[in-house]
Order: sequence, then structure tokens, then C-alpha cells
Amino acid sequence: MLPQSRSYDDLYRRFSWQVPAQFNIGVEVCDRWAERDPRKLALVAVQADGRVLDFSYGWLRESSNRLANVLAAHGISRGDRVAILLPQSPEVAAIHVAVYKLGAVALPLATLFGPDAIAYRLQNSGASALVTNTQGIAKVAVDDRRGLTLLLSVDGPGEGALGFAETLARASAEFTPVPTAADDPAMM
Repeated sequence: MLPQSRSYDDLYRRFSWQVPAQFNIGVEVCDRWAERDPRKLALVAVQADGRVLDFSYGWLRESSNRLANVLAAHGISRGDRVAILLPQSPEVAAIHVAVYKLGAVALPLATLFGPDAIAYRLQNSGASALVTNTQGIAKVAVDDRRGLTLLLSVDGPGEGALGFAETLARASAEFTPVPTAADDPAMM
């Protein structure tokens, strides 16, 4: 909070950021809220057919913990890049939170990118994992998947990808977030 001041110049001169030594974005945006009230509304998703789905902080914590465990089990760790090639959805929020809890780096990719743009970003970033859907898999040539240790599809298993929901269902809902510093990279 900013202190009360009648003078912007005075406020500006006295201002300094209070940066903690350790700061994990995943914990801040999810777990702290889930600890207070796991049923608290975190996300609202409006489906194409007009249905409205509510997602709680408890769901977000559990889903992100399960994915963080899946990523870790496939050798993804602090500093590794996890590419996300999906339209916005509650799952994408959980993917970001999981990546941050793991201390890895999220690499969001636009769904409008073509195969060449995706291949360039996967290779140039050194991505270790890709979470996508059927349309995304179709844009990633088999040769461009060589550097990936994990390919997950929210549309289910196939074409070299593990099914997102099926894989998360088998993972533990408990995860201890990696301690990260405030200046550790989190997103490319």
C-alpha cells in the first residue's frame, strides 16, 4: 500500500519497492487464496453454447499441483521452458500456475501461429514440454518434437501426446512449490 500523501513529488521521492527474497507467482495467485477458502470463485468460463462454468481456487490448486507433479515426473524442472499452445481456458490458467510453482518458465504461443512460427519458437526457446490440443499437434511436425520430453493434449491421447486429463488424474494433488526469487524468470 502506498502511504497517504498530498504531494505526488514527495510520494515519488519516498517510494521504494518492497521485494521479498523469495516469491513464487503460483503460490501468490492460487495457493494463498485456496488456503483461505478453497471454494472461493477463481475463474468463470463461458462456453460457446452459452453455458457458464465456475472454477474454484481449490480446483486451480489441485489441477496445478497435479500438472506440476506430471511435469516434474517427466524431468521438467526449475528454468525449463513449457510451451502452451492453447486458446484461453481454465486449463491454461492451471498450466501457468503449475509452471510457476515448479520454477519453470511458461512460453505462451499464439494459436494463430503457423507451423514455421511454432517450430522456430519451440527450437529457439529450448522448450522441454508442450501442452496443446489436436489443432496444435497438427501444426507441430514430428521433427520439431524431438527436443520435447513431454507432449500433452487437452483433447486426449494421440499422435505422440499423452492425454491431459487422464495424465493429471493419475498424479498426486499434493505438490511443494519450488522456492523462487522475485527476479527468477517465469514467462518468455
